[in-house]
Parts: sequence; C-alpha cells; structure tokens
Amino acid sequence: MDPEKTEAILREHIRLCSDLHDLFIEEGQIMRTTAAPPSEEFLERKKSFVGVLDKGLQLLKRINESGDPIPRGLEPLVRECRAKIMKLMMIDRENERLLLKSSLPPRMKQAYGKVAPGQIAKAYGRFTK
Repeated sequence: MDPEKTEAILREHIRLCSDLHDLFIEEGQIMRTTAAPPSEEFLERKKSFVGVLDKGLQLLKRINESGDPIPRGLEPLVRECRAKIMKLMMIDRENERLLLKSSLPPRMKQAYGKVAPGQIAKAYGRFTK
C-alpha cells in the first residue's frame, strides 16, 4: 500500500480515537456529577460512533490485508494509535465501574463504598473457622 495512504489512514484513526476519548471523558463526568447513568440522548450520540469506527476499522484492515510492512517513519503513528486505544480501554473500564455503581440499589451503594482496613480480613476470618 502507498505510504501516503497508510499515513492518512493512521492519522484518521488517531483523530477518531481522540473524538471517542472526548466522548468517554464526557460520559465519565456525567456519571460522576449526577451519580446516574447517561441520558438516552447521550447514548444515541455514543451509538453514532459505531458506524464511524466501523469505517475506520475497514481502513485499518486494508493496511493489514495489503501484506506490505508499515513504511519506515510511520512507527510513531502506529505507537500513537496503540496508545490511544489503550487509553480508550482504560477510560471505558472506569466508566463501566461508574455505571455499575450508579445502577446499584441505594442499600448496595453503601457497601460499594470504602471499606475500613481489616474489615475484609475479619469477614473472611468468620468463615474460615
């Protein structure tokens, strides 16, 4: 594949990941401030990214299917793509935790909070005897 096309595809993927990163950050802020899941409107915005990401994935597959190695000089872009994806995965994982916490019934939210040191050891100690 042409090195210029490969570079353009990688740059577009980085841009898409940056847009998704901003959306994930916004989602986390919504859940932290409201202690509730995001609204349906926000979820629709998030769903609209699926089609865009699918197109980006198809472009990345073209690079892979060409069989040509990544041209020299584009390694930093590949590393940046990987780093962006890892950040997205970490933020999404945190958002999943926030979503779980916000969807728990009130009596369970208290249990989900901080646990005093030694409290877990005491609880397990009761069951080991």
